[in-house]
Amino acid sequence: PHDLDGLVELCGSRDVLIKKLDDMFEHTPWGYGINDYYMHGNEPLHWIPFMYNRLGEPWKTQKWVREILQKCYTNDVEGMTGNDDEGQMSAWYILSASGLHQICPGDNRVEICSPLFKEVTFDLDPGYYNGKRFTVKTKGEGDYIQKARLNGKALDRCWIDFSEIAAGGTLELWLGPEPNKDWGTEDGRRK
Repeated sequence: PHDLDGLVELCGSRDVLIKKLDDMFEHTPWGYGINDYYMHGNEPLHWIPFMYNRLGEPWKTQKWVREILQKCYTNDVEGMTGNDDEGQMSAWYILSASGLHQICPGDNRVEICSPLFKEVTFDLDPGYYNGKRFTVKTKGEGDYIQKARLNGKALDRCWIDFSEIAAGGTLELWLGPEPNKDWGTEDGRRK
């Protein structure tokens, strides 16, 4: 997560890295146990589905995060893949299900994905933040973000800066059943 451009260079191109990610997720046996592909129970891998956001294909982040939320977390005795080291497995679920996730410590960029909830409100500690609360609201049904607004203004990127959360406000996400391959690609990486 610290040098995605360097990883792209090592792979040869952005397209090669995306193809490798696609192959990994498409061959992952979802559920419990060790495998040769994506193992959600191994916490250092938790940032990988969000790589698509940074590579200009955020609809794939939305797809795979939803897949992980639905297949790696269940309401039974083995409720999650792996164990909850320091609360990381639970934190990943709560943040991703809320539609926000930071993948790189020390980086203020917070990735956006499609939430499971209609509305989530984060109460902000006034000792640290100017805003009182930050709310994520969804409209429509589906796994894919169609459009977004941050505090009433169109948002065409698949991330927000933590300072935008700390200031308080509302992120509105319109969801649909099919990917919108134009939303969230503002950073110009997608050609």
